[in-house]
Amino acid sequence: MKRALFIMALVASSMISMAQKGNWYVGGVGGFTSNTSKTASGFKTVTSGWAFGPEVGTFLKDDIQLGFVLGLGGSSQKNDNNKLESSTNFSPTVYGRKFFKITDNFSTFAGLYLNYTSSRTTVYSPTVEFTQSGFGVRLGVGIAYALSPRFTAVGQYGLMGYQSVNNKTGGNDSGSSSSFDFGVNTVGNSSLSQGNGSRAVFNIGLYYTFIKK
Repeated sequence: MKRALFIMALVASSMISMAQKGNWYVGGVGGFTSNTSKTASGFKTVTSGWAFGPEVGTFLKDDIQLGFVLGLGGSSQKNDNNKLESSTNFSPTVYGRKFFKITDNFSTFAGLYLNYTSSRTTVYSPTVEFTQSGFGVRLGVGIAYALSPRFTAVGQYGLMGYQSVNNKTGGNDSGSSSSFDFGVNTVGNSSLSQGNGSRAVFNIGLYYTFIKK
């Protein structure tokens, strides 16, 4: 009897993990970093940064996912005497992913990420403000593991990306810039992942399925 129940549970779990169409999920990643350096005389400089990427999405098919990330981030640098620099970043991203089933609970995927980015950096003493705005696109790969019928761990890496931005200094146009990258070059948190078209990073997030079909 116990063996029969165990087999039925495995079958049910398999059916749950395979039947994704119409499901809706929420999740995301976040992080905070802080670095302190001190000279021999005791003069201290502190650099900190934060990132928050809440996410929502749905499965259009059992193996096709459509989602949206609200990418937010910021950083600051100061020393014992002054605030040296601060920045904020807003980068909403729309993405689509194609999943490839390996086992009932484990899958790989490839994704396409399209984002708009807007950032503002202020340098103090004297105070000068720099802004950037533009669009980016990234191809990514990743893995997904179903921890339970409703919780899934997802690890992803931005494999290749392009970004083009317009720059302003003190409110005046200061030209434009673009960037392209391919391959492994760094590891980091969500502020540099889906919402950034010019950096390749690896991050891990947790998704919760709040609507199951």
